[in-house]
Amino acid sequence: MNWWCAATGAAWTWEWRAYPGVWLFIFLLALGMWAWNRAGARRAGRPQRPMHPLFLGGLVVLWLSLDWPIGALGAGYLASVHMLQFLLMALVAPPMLLQGPSPDALALLQGGSIVPGLVRRLTAPLLALILFSVIVLLTHLPAVVDTLMTSQMGSMAIDLLWTGAGLLFWWPVVLDVPVHARFTHPVKIGYLVLGMMFSPIMFGLVGFLAYSTTPLYGVFELAPPLPGVTSRADHQLAGVMMSVGGATVAFIAMSVIFFRWNRESG
Repeated sequence: MNWWCAATGAAWTWEWRAYPGVWLFIFLLALGMWAWNRAGARRAGRPQRPMHPLFLGGLVVLWLSLDWPIGALGAGYLASVHMLQFLLMALVAPPMLLQGPSPDALALLQGGSIVPGLVRRLTAPLLALILFSVIVLLTHLPAVVDTLMTSQMGSMAIDLLWTGAGLLFWWPVVLDVPVHARFTHPVKIGYLVLGMMFSPIMFGLVGFLAYSTTPLYGVFELAPPLPGVTSRADHQLAGVMMSVGGATVAFIAMSVIFFRWNRESG
């Protein structure tokens, strides 16, 4: 039994494997959100609201992306599944998870102590966009991927960085807190366009993956082959998935923002 998904070099089988570290991580996220909402409700003197359905859905998406079989395939067998993990962990699950905190819980971040101040700084749109872009670039560099994916701790570090970067990136879009009052709906749309659809980093990674004549990542190129899948085709598919998947998520998010903007303006 492995604690976390990582490249093992063993031939792939469809035999189920247990990853208790993944289960613990998901449980701690749920427990942390419950405790945060409880603290906010107690301070406001109101009953604690139930968990938001989208937050629970985000937990499910995150769990599916980390656990067997997606987590195991993406950790050491297929670059395309590794890219699917990135899309789910950084672009799909975070906006759903950010539906979890209640208004009373978010009110706790308006204080002047160290933690609220740090959260406000890290989630400021410009810094969040920069941090997201830097983390995406670093965690897709071949030297970083080939070094970290061979150990459980290294693989977990990439997974946590993706999830954390996604939460920072989506925070100013999803959570309309007072500190971001100037972050209006049109600005949010531009923010998503810049961060996901016309990002030089995204375009660069897509180009390298889709048009490179040789695979970029040794951990996937040298992995035990799966029947019918060549390493080069796998890497090219990863590039296509990053391009199409990122654009699709951005389009859906911008559509939601546009219709909300139209409804509020009417």
